Order: sequence, then structure tokens, then C-alpha cells
Amino acid sequence: MNQTAADYWIRAIPQTFCSDNDNANDIKGILRYDSTSTTDPETSAYTYDDNCDDEDMSSLTPFLEMDAADQTTSDDEPITVGRSNNVFKWYMAVTTFEVEWEDPTLLQVYSAAANYTTSSHVIELDTADEWVYFIISTTQGLPHPIHLHGHDFYILAQDTGTYSSSTTLQLTNPPRRDTAMLPASGYLVIAFQTDNPGAWLMHCHIGWHTSEGFALQLVERASEIPALIDFQSLNSTCAAWDTYVASSGVERDDSGV
Repeated sequence: MNQTAADYWIRAIPQTFCSDNDNANDIKGILRYDSTSTTDPETSAYTYDDNCDDEDMSSLTPFLEMDAADQTTSDDEPITVGRSNNVFKWYMAVTTFEVEWEDPTLLQVYSAAANYTTSSHVIELDTADEWVYFIISTTQGLPHPIHLHGHDFYILAQDTGTYSSSTTLQLTNPPRRDTAMLPASGYLVIAFQTDNPGAWLMHCHIGWHTSEGFALQLVERASEIPALIDFQSLNSTCAAWDTYVASSGVERDDSGV
């Protein structure tokens, strides 16, 4: 705010690489220093990179230095999209996600249900304080912001092209985020330590992709979860949901997330 007091355009510039907008060059309002002014500003837009990319990893150096360790376990999650009965669905490792509203994962874990891992895409992380790597990749020319609940993860690698075992991973003070971009036709390698028991969702942060099944659950240290659950609150919430469904006739038409 160090310019001459005048009228200025305030512009919202969508990244059309990610999503189309019929009015991309005219989403703007006016900032007026003089409320009596009625003239249009004469300021112009600056040039920018329209790609849906994160800042390059090399320019992101955390102030608090923390290193990642070699993985204890790893999982490869190729991303694809398909059509089932004329419905488009996103897949992570050939599984599309569906929530069981009437029987949530936390309630199943509390009840020690043996089959909760088969109800949806669930990855069990049973060992405390182990390092877990996820390799998320796509051959499609479309980027995806990957969001993880329950953790700030370490970004070890992020690039276009094909991931291989020879890909260099940044273990020394890598960037830490709860959301990072899976580049179009590329890969994203993230890591975190299993230090937070719970049922956590990892999903694409594009809303309709999550709605179409682009998600999975991580059940972390399941044996420790029941002691952390306020069962009275959980049970009353489930009971209220059942009452609402019975009176309102709710129908799920997507993944349920």
C-alpha cells in the first residue's frame, strides 16, 4: 500500500490451466481511496504463470529444520479415472472411495469390527512412529492438489515424468505441507511419521474429484484409537444421523465425502 492514493482494480485471476472460466479476464472490483470517485481505474494486470504448480521445492526451505528418515513402509498410489454405469469415478490404486455414513470407520474401530478395512479404501498403519512414504502418480495431463488430514507431511519429490526407484528424494529439511500438488503427468512423493493415532482422509482437494471417489483412508495405530474416542458423543451423533435419514430419505449420489 505504498502507491499514490487513487482508484485501483482488484483482480481475481483464475488459473485457466486448471479450470475454464468464460469471464477470466474480467473478474475484478475497485479499490477506491476516495469514496466519491466514480471513474474506472486505469491500472493494468501483471503477467503471471497460469500453470497449476506449487512453488519449486528448491525455493521452499523451512526455518525450523527437520529431516525425514528412510521409509519403514511405502505405498504406490497410481491415479486413474474411469466410468462405471455412466458415472465417472476417480481411482487411487484401482479403488474408488465410498463412505459408509451409517457405519463410520471410527465406530467400526471402536467396536473392533474385523471387516472395516474392506468397506472402503483403507490403509492400516499399525506401527507407532514408523516412516511412511506415499508415491502418488498420474499419466493424465491434469494436476491434483493432494490433501492429508491429521499430519503435515514432508514433500520428498515432485515433478513431471515417471517416478522410479532411482528418483532423488530430498530427506534433508524438505518442505512440509498438508496439501501439495501432484503435477500433471507426474508424481508426488510424501512422507510422514505415524505419531497421531486416528482415521485420516487423504484426497484430492478439487471438490468434484473427491465426490467422484478420489480419496482413501489411513487408519493409524488402530489399537490406540478406542481410548481416544468420546464414545457418548460419537454414538449420539450417529443416532441423530439415523433419525435424520429416516425422516428425510437421504440418498447418496457420490462418494459421500
